Amino acid sequence: YVMEKDFQQFEFNIIRILDCGFAIEELIGNEPNMDIGYGMSFVFSSEKDWVQFTIRADFKQNNTEIIFFTGTVSTRFGVNNLKQFENDKEEIVFPEGSLEMLFGIAFSHMRSILAKNVAGSRFSNILVPIINAANLFNELLQGNIEKLAELAISHGAAAQLKKGINNFRFTEKYKGESPQKSSL
Repeated sequence: YVMEKDFQQFEFNIIRILDCGFAIEELIGNEPNMDIGYGMSFVFSSEKDWVQFTIRADFKQNNTEIIFFTGTVSTRFGVNNLKQFENDKEEIVFPEGSLEMLFGIAFSHMRSILAKNVAGSRFSNILVPIINAANLFNELLQGNIEKLAELAISHGAAAQLKKGINNFRFTEKYKGESPQKSSL
């Protein structure tokens, strides 16, 4: 697939889809009210031209808080000449909408693999819902940024991190995970 903007092409392919694991707790009681939470880890290598999303979904009962179904899937994308998106500070400035698009593809992979994993269990009727990829990506990203800020505050680096968040750009050091909830 190719995205063009300002004559820079964002060409990518899928290198790998990895089922990182899943768990099903079939001994819980029937409970129609549940929450689903998502977690995201995003890493990349401009030297090796890849971007990777690892996405997790957790289903839990409202009344017990027990997670009865969880799964994590990682998708690695090859990006042709990722270094072309580096600015003069050696930060990657991804083309507008490119990360949301890759996240949406990775999310679809996670949905498919979790549907395969839950098939044959008593929860086979439970599916990960279709989402607005851009909205969920931005919610998870903001959650990750807030977690990094909390971590920095606890380690006395709040002022430096605040400056970095106000001018947020992706560097290869960025990595995090933050679950978000929505009711089903």
